[in-house]
Amino acid sequence: MKVRVQVVIETEASEPGDVQDIMEIEREELRPETVGLTLEEAKTVLERIQHQIVEQQATAYLQTQSRCPHCGNKRSHKGDHTVTIRTLFGKLKLQSPRFYHCPCQPHPTQTFSPLAERLPERSTP
Repeated sequence: MKVRVQVVIETEASEPGDVQDIMEIEREELRPETVGLTLEEAKTVLERIQHQIVEQQATAYLQTQSRCPHCGNKRSHKGDHTVTIRTLFGKLKLQSPRFYHCPCQPHPTQTFSPLAERLPERSTP
């Protein structure tokens, strides 16, 4: 028997039925050591599901930050860095773009990283 674990992500921006493969598990005959998931398989499945969900959340949030909320102009992109988030299911590394502030409003800094500002603690409760 082959079991395929997938996540279906449905957002306004995604294609209908945007399917992300998580893991494929094969089982032979029923024996005590082949019943259900092993602890390692369960941890891997949960970690990968968590990663897909967090990636989607971060992508959706960053899309809302790519334009100035005051004038609507597209913000210039300075570069990227990685933000590490510690979750119950492991560490996740997310690409975090750095944007220039729009000149239409005064700001104390020239650039900012929306993801780093949104997740300052870098760990989930």
